[in-house]
Amino acid sequence: MKELSPVDLCGCGDTGYLILRTIPVDLAQGLGHIHKVPSYHCGNKLCDQYTLPSPVVSRIDDLADIMEQKELNSIDFYWEGQEEESQNSFSLAEAFIWKFSQRKYEDAEVSFVHNGQTVIFHSLLDATEFYELKYLHTDEKGTWFSFVKFYSEEPLTLENYLDFEPPYTKELGVMNMDEVEETLVDMFGSAI
Repeated sequence: MKELSPVDLCGCGDTGYLILRTIPVDLAQGLGHIHKVPSYHCGNKLCDQYTLPSPVVSRIDDLADIMEQKELNSIDFYWEGQEEESQNSFSLAEAFIWKFSQRKYEDAEVSFVHNGQTVIFHSLLDATEFYELKYLHTDEKGTWFSFVKFYSEEPLTLENYLDFEPPYTKELGVMNMDEVEETLVDMFGSAI
């Protein structure tokens, strides 16, 4: 498995986050598609550009040859010597987390992102109320995050968060990566 950075540049020049996308490839038998290709995209829904990491580009050429040999029109991206579903799941989760950096919602804003694994949200309605979205693990059913509410009388910075032991926490749930955005909008209102 190749180690890919969770953050690089999008094709438009903005900060790009590691995602999986389908890309077209020209084959001897016509147009084909490779699904679940690691790429960098800025996250702007209006941007249609992306960047492919160089190890991915060379692997795409190999996969195109395999597709031509087997006369396939589509295939899922996988690294040589691995099963097709193998991906660098942690890098994808880390890139997903970094996308929240400096995000603001109607009722909360991101205070900071810790280590590419945790996002801390600060309520705009109650100065003592904080929320933690934390990467848990990836399994065959998806990538999982915990969502926890806690309180702090003092302003919370990355430095004091590292030593902070909240006196009270409430687990709001465990969710799949696909459910995170919807849950945050339900909880905090639309992103601004």
